[in-house]
Amino acid sequence: MDFTLNYPDNVVKNSHRHVGEKCYLRPEIRSKYNKMTLSSKRLIWIKLFGLSLLMSGMPCFAETLEQAWSVALSRDHTLAASQYKEEAAQHQVAAAQANYLPHVSLETGHLRTQYEPAAKLSIPGLPMLQGVALPFAQDSAYYGGVTVSAPLFTSGKISSGVAAAQAIADASQAHASMTRSDIKLAVAQSYIAVLRAQHAVQVTDSYINAVSRHATDVQELFVQGYVAKHDVLATQVALANAQQLGLQANNALELARAAYNRWMGRPYQQGVELQEMSEASMQESDKTLSTLLDAAHAQRPELKELLKQSEAYQQQASSVKAGHLPQIGISGGYGKLENKYLAEDKGWWVGVVMKWNLFDAGLVRHQASELAANAKAIDEVAQDTRERIGLQVRQSWLSHQEATARMRLVDKAVEQAEESLSLARERYRSGLAPNSEVLDAEASRLQAYSNRDNARYDRELSRLQLQYATGAL
Repeated sequence: MDFTLNYPDNVVKNSHRHVGEKCYLRPEIRSKYNKMTLSSKRLIWIKLFGLSLLMSGMPCFAETLEQAWSVALSRDHTLAASQYKEEAAQHQVAAAQANYLPHVSLETGHLRTQYEPAAKLSIPGLPMLQGVALPFAQDSAYYGGVTVSAPLFTSGKISSGVAAAQAIADASQAHASMTRSDIKLAVAQSYIAVLRAQHAVQVTDSYINAVSRHATDVQELFVQGYVAKHDVLATQVALANAQQLGLQANNALELARAAYNRWMGRPYQQGVELQEMSEASMQESDKTLSTLLDAAHAQRPELKELLKQSEAYQQQASSVKAGHLPQIGISGGYGKLENKYLAEDKGWWVGVVMKWNLFDAGLVRHQASELAANAKAIDEVAQDTRERIGLQVRQSWLSHQEATARMRLVDKAVEQAEESLSLARERYRSGLAPNSEVLDAEASRLQAYSNRDNARYDRELSRLQLQYATGAL
């Protein structure tokens, strides 16, 4: 956006440009700026600062749809929550993989017993020692040690747990992608709604002006005695109806702008300036319906999320089932026990441990069956979602075909409506047509322009909806 500041001698006229949030001087102006006195430079930047304050909070350039997407995605709380869940799932994967690695623990403490631990002697060859208590530990002692343990064989329990965590992470990623696509489609709908409403205001303003001019002509003809009072009244009614349409169009525009500003995180009353859709973005798609259906089944994040959720349940069931099989691990460490009766109260140790749960009253079996049933339920939901996506793709494709076909007709209809209105006005001025013919021609012209704008934006919206339906948005 370019603007002019009245500086001394106008040496920097149109030299300041605001692009996004960065300001710069054009290269051809920079040399003149460097030759200015310090006081002149200060005056320039004071004026720029004041102007920036006036423009703060207001869009100073026409936003594109890509820029709107960028702003909305950067501030949307739902997407941020999905990304945090994705991050949490990645930590869950790392936690599951940590079970492969050795664990080191440090243990220390103080033990106090009521009596000094002792053992009674009973040696047949030494009757004098019969029943004598021989202490083997102190009644107060400190102990401590370091233990290192690692799994050797878990019957697939750890590997299935890692696979389940990875599937959950993939499902979270797919959910974040789905949220991102939902936001982009919603922002696009709001963006197009603003453009549609702006054109509706322009069309209704043109309609009001045309009817107003016609009303002036009818009034003059009535004063001259060429038309009846009925024509004046009918024209005034048409003008009132046109003004009512104008009020409705302006209100719809304000509502559309408020909805758009909500996505942008701006005040609802803030002005909105959007860039028109380029014709390049509205080119027809040459892909067949079957190709689009295949793409949707392969790319839609909802299906990816459900498939990964089912896989996660299956892997969790395998991990739980592995609890019925042998679990083998190794452990070792260094320990010290304060004991004056021991020849050595510290030392290294190592051991191999096996655990095999032979009977648990069906606990593991029922837990695994529960997870397997959940996986089947997700599979059924995925099948229903696949069918729903197929219908959505077909509907979006048909809507796009319809809007494209309408675009081939609306321009011709606008030309014909303009010509019909011109002829009706000439016929009325010549006394060859009634006033109602002009009013009908005005209404037809309004409808033709509305149909043209609606077809244009319906085609663009259907194209984006088709991209969303196929998972390409």
